[in-house]
Amino acid sequence: MNTTVDLAIDLPARGSRQVGRDLHLQLRAAIVGGRLRAGLRLPSTRELAAGLGVSRNTVVNAYDLLLSEGYVRARGRGGTVVADFLSPALRRERPEAAPGRDPRLNSTWRAPTSLIPIGVRSNYRFDFSVGIPDWESFPFPVWRRLSARALRKASGTRPGYGEPQGQIALRDAIAGHISFARAIACTAEEIIVTAGAQQAFDLLARILVTPGQTTVAMEEPGYPPLRNVLAAAGAKVVSIPVDGEGLKVDRLPRNKTMFAG
Repeated sequence: MNTTVDLAIDLPARGSRQVGRDLHLQLRAAIVGGRLRAGLRLPSTRELAAGLGVSRNTVVNAYDLLLSEGYVRARGRGGTVVADFLSPALRRERPEAAPGRDPRLNSTWRAPTSLIPIGVRSNYRFDFSVGIPDWESFPFPVWRRLSARALRKASGTRPGYGEPQGQIALRDAIAGHISFARAIACTAEEIIVTAGAQQAFDLLARILVTPGQTTVAMEEPGYPPLRNVLAAAGAKVVSIPVDGEGLKVDRLPRNKTMFAG
């Protein structure tokens, strides 16, 4: 079996820091999607590395990560084989687990989306997707040094759960920064640190949206992930056109409970 050809593995140029990550993600997707069936023997690390034109260590690292995640099993001289990671019950349900067929899902999530997940490479020469860092320019040495410094400092403290709003030192720093950069007067107690924009959107939707009653006005064009979160929370999302100064306020719905996104 020529796995390299059958899977159509598309890796970035040699020397890119994303080669190992992309190889792992594509192999995992092929296993989860059923293209690599349970029990299938994968090519040896040497064979796959030669077929893809990458270093053997890159393939070894990808296989080791799949092994730690439970997607493959090592059989010694028998090589690496795809694991049967689905329980019998899940295996019976798998053909019906497509979003469009599962009645347990919110109707918002039954329709396919055209959004590209964060971290998935496209084949475009220039990728203007939001939220994706420039890996070629990211200061990894500085990041490692600062991370090591933070870990050394943390090693002297007692481990445990932090404050749900975020560490007070971080919130103090944010309050000072936005006071200078955005002219916003607030204290650390008024700041909540989230894991990212999507968690912040989810929290806002939980607090402000009454399913089936709340109407949300959003700029068109707007930010699709925010629209998806609001719709999934049960809000009616109304698109409002924009002009040179932003959202056209005269087009906002009248006499309805709403907030602008």
